[in-house]
Amino acid sequence: MKSKVCAKECPVQAIDNENPKKVNEKICISCMRCISVCPHSARRLNPVMLSAVDIALKKVCSERKDCELFI
Repeated sequence: MKSKVCAKECPVQAIDNENPKKVNEKICISCMRCISVCPHSARRLNPVMLSAVDIALKKVCSERKDCELFI
């Protein structure tokens, strides 16, 4: 029996509850919650994409920044 945890935990309901393999890519926000909650590791992130995100985040998060408040 399929778990369907990813469909239940998706914050925008982009994953079909009846068929968790089916994702509405128009509303998916790529939050990766489905990957983190899947007990079967059925969902994975493309390693090339993960590497690109890692490099981009290291560039912008390499040094501490002052807090800012926008009103």
